[in-house]
Amino acid sequence: MADDAQGTHFWFITLQAPSPAGLSFFNYQGTVTPGRDNTRLDVFNEIRKDLVGRFPHLGKGVVLAFDVQPNQLFRPAS
Repeated sequence: MADDAQGTHFWFITLQAPSPAGLSFFNYQGTVTPGRDNTRLDVFNEIRKDLVGRFPHLGKGVVLAFDVQPNQLFRPAS
């Protein structure tokens, strides 16, 4: 998967994980351009792996919400 400034797909994820204050909620979003053979599960796993790599405490967290959808709102006129 290539991470672009404006990828072909928008994603968001919400996790609940331990923090110094107890349990906290963490929200992240971005865009990604999945490979042609990637599935939603592939995208989810790559995003979660990347987040845990950057924020190790999220490894003990649970995912409360996740979505990935095409980033383009309107199709260009043909």
